[in-house]
Amino acid sequence: MNDILEFLIKRRSVRSFQQKPVDLELIKQLIYVANHAPNSMNNEPWKFIIIIDEEIKKKLSTLHKGASHIALAPIGVAVVAEPEISPETWMVDVVNAIMYFVLAAHSVGLGVGWIAAYENKKAKEILGIPDNKVLVTLLSVGYPDPNYKPREKSVKNPESVMFLNKWGNMLIRIKEN
Repeated sequence: MNDILEFLIKRRSVRSFQQKPVDLELIKQLIYVANHAPNSMNNEPWKFIIIIDEEIKKKLSTLHKGASHIALAPIGVAVVAEPEISPETWMVDVVNAIMYFVLAAHSVGLGVGWIAAYENKKAKEILGIPDNKVLVTLLSVGYPDPNYKPREKSVKNPESVMFLNKWGNMLIRIKEN
């Protein structure tokens, strides 16, 4: 397996962080990388809100049972979609940008905890997000706590999630030439 495949397989969500500051210039670089994500017609229908205010992170951490780690992270990031820019593809476009951000963060030694799809009215109020925008997710970002051990990830066998030519045609074996 090559280095990139290993890198992708080893990345895990991080929910425990060192209390070590993260340079905002580094976050800018990660967003620069995210802006290179594949997206329809290169419209880039996203915005990133960088959250360093402790009170804001604390408020956000109480709105969703899986969001508590944002209060403990040095940086929170809200990823916001602008559906009017790419009405048919904004969700895929924005998720591509999020993954580029997450993978770029991993490549520089930062951990990221992804707080699910999050369109939450209270969170939008706290962050001043207009009604016509969509809060796609919150991310907690920081240097991983060296004592944090992510749980082992089990994944499905590739054959159990793929069909050949048509839905339902199980792929048993690919013939090699």
